[in-house]
Amino acid sequence: MTPPPAMQLSTVGDAQPCWAGLYPTLRARSRTSTKGLEGTHPCWHVSSQKRVRTDPGHQWSTTMAKSVLMCRPEHFAIHYEINPWMDLECPVCPDAAARQWEALYQLYTETLGWEVHLIPPVEGFPDMVFTANGALVVGDKVALPTFRHPERQGETWWFESWLREQGFTVLYQPRHDFEGEGDALIWNDTLFAGYPWRSDQAAHAELASFLDLEVVSLQLTDARFYHLDTAFTVVDHQTVALYPPAFTHESLEAVRHRVPNVIEANEADALAYGLNAVSDGERIVLSDRATGLAERYRQHGMEVHLVAIDEFQKSGGGMKCLTLDLKGRLQGR
Repeated sequence: MTPPPAMQLSTVGDAQPCWAGLYPTLRARSRTSTKGLEGTHPCWHVSSQKRVRTDPGHQWSTTMAKSVLMCRPEHFAIHYEINPWMDLECPVCPDAAARQWEALYQLYTETLGWEVHLIPPVEGFPDMVFTANGALVVGDKVALPTFRHPERQGETWWFESWLREQGFTVLYQPRHDFEGEGDALIWNDTLFAGYPWRSDQAAHAELASFLDLEVVSLQLTDARFYHLDTAFTVVDHQTVALYPPAFTHESLEAVRHRVPNVIEANEADALAYGLNAVSDGERIVLSDRATGLAERYRQHGMEVHLVAIDEFQKSGGGMKCLTLDLKGRLQGR
């Protein structure tokens, strides 16, 4: 199998301080309308019986550490603009990005004891560092991404090749746009799937059929939260957290109907990417600037770990974007 050619990337200048003025710019750039999408189907069912496990040991047992996939940010940069956070005039500082990535890696491996696998970075694909978009792993099955933007479409080949090398054989790439775990988060036996910014709702029916799961479609309304994992966190087997203004009323009701505990984040924590977080049910890792959410999680009885991630947020990413959950599938390899 021959790998696809890398995109021809533009060149940007040296990194300059630009973070302080970013949020007002984002507000001006993000209010793209979703008119015409209201009332679309909120939920796809394959099985006639809804299956929701409430056993805490099902997904959140701490007897087995998480197994995740990361990619070193050797080629991470902003060479194009495909979301409201990206700005060619606000380049990444490579040294700062490397330090932040390494701090997250060390937290996972040394402090939390999680197993971290690494996919080699590929020149020409600067966003490959965001491994959560590279797949959705459910048991022995893998849903591969169908990236919307040409700049990222070549990444699929590399993720598929790596996953096959690890022994995955049941892989499926949706015909419609779908951007991996970034737009698809599993809570117990329910898959919450986001649309329309980077994934098509039509892909949700494909996922339901392939994975044999209830797939609940959640419509995102603010382009700043262009992937589901930027506005929605699976916290534990009874709890999720979200930023309500990022969703339609119908989508919020679909979540509240299923999940016993819904933590609502404020705008400051949402813009700090506090919801782009990683949890094992007892310990949660999130942005060091999401102080309100951090306190809510402490009150919830969780062990909270705060990490600086602002260099990656310049490209619209956070620690969840940097982390693909392998669901323990490669444990011990």
